[in-house]
Amino acid sequence: MQSVAQILTANPVALRAGERAAEIPSIGPGNEYECPYCRDSEWRWIDLPESAGMWQRDCVAEKVQARYLALIPERFKDSSFESFKPGDPKQERALSLVRKDPGGNFYLTGAYGNGKTHLLYAQYREIVISGKVRCHVRTTRELVGELRRAEFDEDFVSPVLAAASKRDPYHLFWDDIDKLKLTDFKTEVLFDLVDNLYRQKHGLTVTGNYSMRDLVEHERMHPAIVGRLDDMCRAIEV
Repeated sequence: MQSVAQILTANPVALRAGERAAEIPSIGPGNEYECPYCRDSEWRWIDLPESAGMWQRDCVAEKVQARYLALIPERFKDSSFESFKPGDPKQERALSLVRKDPGGNFYLTGAYGNGKTHLLYAQYREIVISGKVRCHVRTTRELVGELRRAEFDEDFVSPVLAAASKRDPYHLFWDDIDKLKLTDFKTEVLFDLVDNLYRQKHGLTVTGNYSMRDLVEHERMHPAIVGRLDDMCRAIEV
């Protein structure tokens, strides 16, 4: 595999003004490379009338996209808006609302088996494929475990907390919010996370069997957290 330095010293390919390197094959045979355009370096030298330099190949974005899509659990790997089959008017409405606004913030609530998680992963898939917004998916157990580790392990950086605290566009998908037994620690770290998402105007999609009102009444979530969820998300019954 060629290094960046080797590519820099290679003879540049003559390109038309405004032409992208992704549209021109690499010099010489490239059958042994996964990407024949950049020869797996993920960069390519171009020489245009206005400028010359290294261009990052689209294969980088494709690898990132594939990596994020591979994180979808096996049960939901084929979840998409197209594969969602509504069984009643509520599900039809939920599909229509989320599909019309794939970058939107939603609180999806309803009984077991109604398709909440399917819609969550369908929206996640759309955002990943768009390539414009970084995103993570976490169940409540995974999210609390990650936040707990970040609190007590000084060498660990929570990917969710790091993304939520930055201004770069970000969307968190939080599955099964009501699968939680509250403690002071969980309340504090979850409020800090949701508050960060709120203040930075990030995206948030949540699923739960309980409505927001029921989260408070059944003491599944602190009212301050539910207040932020209510400010951010459109509640949709599935």
